[in-house]
Amino acid sequence: MIKKTYSTLCLAFSFLIASDAYSGGAQLEEVIVTAQKREQNLQDVPMAVTAIGRELIENNEINSIQDLTKVVPSLRFSSDAYINSAVNIRGVGTNVYSVAVEPNVSVMLDGVVLARNSLATFDFADIERIEVLRGPQGTLFGKNASAGLVHVITRDPSPEFEARVRSSFEQPENFPGDFMKLQASVSGPLSKGLGLRVTAYGKQSNGHLEDIQQNTNEPDSVFFGLRSKLRWDPSEALTLRLNLEHQVKDGHSGLMTYRDGNPSLRERSAPIEFGEHNRQARSHGNNFSDSKTSAASLSVDWDVGSFVLSSVTAFREANNHDNITVYGLDGQRGHLRSNVTEIDIETFTQEFRITSANNERFEYTAGVLWFDNWVKEDYDRDITDLPATLVAGTFVPIAIPAGIGDGLGGADAVNNYDTRDAVVEIQNLGLFAEGTWHLADDWHVTAGARYIDESVAVVLDTSAQLSYTGTGTELQSSSFSSPSVTTSDKTVTGKIALLYDWADDITAYGSISTGYRGATFDLAGEDEQAALDNPVDPEKALAYEFGLKSRLFDNRLELNVAAFLTYFEDFQAQIRDLQTTGSIVAHRLDNAGELETRGVEIEFQARPFEALTVGGAVLFNRAVFNEFVTQCFAGQRADEGGAIDSDGDGNCDAQDVAGGVLANAPKRTVSINARYEHMLIDVDNVLYGQINTRWQDDVQFTNEQQPTTIQEGYGITDLRFGWLGAENAFELAAYVNNVFAQSYVVMMTPLSVANDRRDIVHSLPVGADRIYGLSLAYRW
Repeated sequence: MIKKTYSTLCLAFSFLIASDAYSGGAQLEEVIVTAQKREQNLQDVPMAVTAIGRELIENNEINSIQDLTKVVPSLRFSSDAYINSAVNIRGVGTNVYSVAVEPNVSVMLDGVVLARNSLATFDFADIERIEVLRGPQGTLFGKNASAGLVHVITRDPSPEFEARVRSSFEQPENFPGDFMKLQASVSGPLSKGLGLRVTAYGKQSNGHLEDIQQNTNEPDSVFFGLRSKLRWDPSEALTLRLNLEHQVKDGHSGLMTYRDGNPSLRERSAPIEFGEHNRQARSHGNNFSDSKTSAASLSVDWDVGSFVLSSVTAFREANNHDNITVYGLDGQRGHLRSNVTEIDIETFTQEFRITSANNERFEYTAGVLWFDNWVKEDYDRDITDLPATLVAGTFVPIAIPAGIGDGLGGADAVNNYDTRDAVVEIQNLGLFAEGTWHLADDWHVTAGARYIDESVAVVLDTSAQLSYTGTGTELQSSSFSSPSVTTSDKTVTGKIALLYDWADDITAYGSISTGYRGATFDLAGEDEQAALDNPVDPEKALAYEFGLKSRLFDNRLELNVAAFLTYFEDFQAQIRDLQTTGSIVAHRLDNAGELETRGVEIEFQARPFEALTVGGAVLFNRAVFNEFVTQCFAGQRADEGGAIDSDGDGNCDAQDVAGGVLANAPKRTVSINARYEHMLIDVDNVLYGQINTRWQDDVQFTNEQQPTTIQEGYGITDLRFGWLGAENAFELAAYVNNVFAQSYVVMMTPLSVANDRRDIVHSLPVGADRIYGLSLAYRW
């Protein structure tokens, strides 16, 4: 299949060139990446890497990590008000509630790892390039990159003065609300060898979801950030970079919107009309989502001749404070009065590295990384007016006392209040080395390993109370408090790759690599003592990859193909826990045995003639569980799916999901973008048009393979037309995103107080509507 696809693309491109009269002088620029912690041509790196440059970022309005999915089919992002942010690569990612769980797709900013994906909320303003490394990256980049890595590199200060301002305004066609964005930067030398770049960015959004209880639109938000980079070159051999960053978001959280529900719930939730397009909900108000982040990093590179010594020191602190409320979890009853989570994160990292220089036969990188991450979570949930019979019969093994009546007041309804306070400290020491031997002019071997020594320490305090609505009379209560509990581990990850220069512009490679995500604790589970006594095992990855990279037709077509097979052992998966003992909606973290992801990725960039640039990517991926016996989904019958009836009573006691797909992992994804420029009177005036279209296959959103949480395949097309004037200093553009108004969701979650599979909430993004936009930019 790879050979056939490769040949077809080459033939089509050859025909395109031959059919155009003007084809001289159009070539692709060389792409330099740091995927192996040293500057290399992308075509010389023996791994699958997607490099997105500054022009592609700006031309496609890629302003955040969510927007990267427009041009990188292998990457997916999910986030909403009640699910943590998650980045997936090749179908694998992390979407869990436990604050102790780290990601398995790592995000880095200017060489500094971010402890959580939720910290990657910065605006992609003034970005030099973004590198997406697919597959395990544990050797050079450490643990928690077992599925891949996203590295964002900001621009350095310029040698001469320059400034730029860019603004845009967007208006959905059918949804309420509008969106305004502003980016500004100024850069230049302060003195000889000293330069500064300052970037500011802001965003204001008015809500696209309707709260019919409060008669408001949510989520409104105002977001502002400031980033600076100071570069000092005291000599030709020494370079220092100081990065400072601060950003603040003041906004409202999204609403919990139902996609489907059982007939009784639908009737009691009127006038909300459930369905795949529903964006209406009812809340008690006071929904907020605020955050604040500050960070500083200092990098030093000292070229001593035959090698370069580097040091990267970084500190980041962040606060996220969120609340979401729901009016009527059970229609007119069961009110989520508060669901407040406040998370504080402090991360310190120190890396020392030595890298070879001017060595034609052997290149190497070696170093040490110290990682210290402290996380504190305060969680508070209050649910009122739950029918007592529902609580007794479904959630809590209690009996409502006989004869209880109006004397106690509200005896037919129960309140559920619970809290969780957790502190987690993760410390990690990594020693790594990787080298490339140029055995001959056309054969190159890369090998490396990393030693990891880590510990995870937690302190957990929880409380829960059931009481009668109306009187507040306590029905049942519990509390838990633990001393500090620690789990530790030592392991080694590694990589070996062989690269062959097949021809001047064609290389082939094969690699074997391993990845690792550390052990953790299920701090969001119902049985706290069991969770602390039985840490969740580390997750390990073993990957095989074979690829072909080429620059063809006089450097006017770049065509890269990668075939991959990755096994994950003890994958850390979150599942819905229907056997809860004291909470209304519970989840638990478990090791999922073994899963695998296998497929083919095809990427291309082409410039068939001077005015036209075309690029795209195709992903064929099958991400499935090989071994995983887990929870039944809501309402699962004993004869349905992989149900296991262990006691023969005709009910589903557990299910075997072997062969089932991973959540949020479509089998096929395609992205194509093209830009055509037409010169007017002179080179100072250019009109352009561009199109970005992407399509994905069906996607399942739950690991339990619930049949009601499947999003059908869909396609999105964006159009943009603009004018460049004054030697490209001025740009005016109009664009339409989601031209055909294709509706879609980015998350579906079972949320039933009656154990009914039809009770589903979804996250409908603003992008699920046709959006009209206007962009204006000017640079000095």
